[in-house]
Amino acid sequence: MNNVCLCIGNYAKTPFYLKFSDISLYSMEELCYYFMERVHLLDDSVVSAELVNWIRHECGLVELADELDVYVRKHVSVAAFVSTIFERTGMYDENTVKQVDRVLKDQSSLNTIERYKKRAEYLYQQGRFRQALAIYRELVDYIPARDSAGRALLYYDMASIYAMDFAYRQAADLYYEAYLLHPDRQTRCAYILASRKALTDYAYGTFKRDNPDWEEDFIRVEQLCAQADAKWLDSRERQLVTELANLKLSGQLDTYSQQSQALIRQLKKDYKRQTKS
Repeated sequence: MNNVCLCIGNYAKTPFYLKFSDISLYSMEELCYYFMERVHLLDDSVVSAELVNWIRHECGLVELADELDVYVRKHVSVAAFVSTIFERTGMYDENTVKQVDRVLKDQSSLNTIERYKKRAEYLYQQGRFRQALAIYRELVDYIPARDSAGRALLYYDMASIYAMDFAYRQAADLYYEAYLLHPDRQTRCAYILASRKALTDYAYGTFKRDNPDWEEDFIRVEQLCAQADAKWLDSRERQLVTELANLKLSGQLDTYSQQSQALIRQLKKDYKRQTKS
């Protein structure tokens, strides 16, 4: 049997919205869970008057809000702020709270570039590619020109986001920038693949003739494309498209319309989630 956790405070009528994560929180327990699940992303922006006011007015925890309000005015660390919330809510045991406190204290030593990278990586993993791209663009100004490997990795990550969005021309340009800074086979193959998708057959043929030393990589890219095609043929998405086409061909237009509109709504929802700033 799992341990029971007693909730404290009110269930908020107005949620606390976290723009970065695109999440609305309605209780102290949800706030604690958010902190625990994203502990590696927390920074000093967490220590805010807005959050304290929400805890005071929406959750009704006046004493805790009074204590946290002092923290905000004194600009205490995010480690102390979060640890106090954990301790007062009783969501986690003492050892867990101490562990989180250590993680947050260690993170305080991260520089701006490292914090930005963690945020961008998180957004990328969540499928919010455009938001991740916006952070990567800002990072370009922070990474010094002498850090060739760092800038190459940044360009590579940006290129991968463009490729995920089918913007293959932009992806190819950035993969090439990454390759010039840090030549390796993985980046070269990514550059070739993006170019294959971006160029016409004639232009791609010229591209291959201009780079005879990359023959093995061109073969590798063709193999990757064949694997991707095979994966698509066996995918649930391809099956769904086929089912919709069969519905239309068989004259089941009402069912076809309902299912296609449901699919379109989901695609729009995913798109809005990616582009929300």
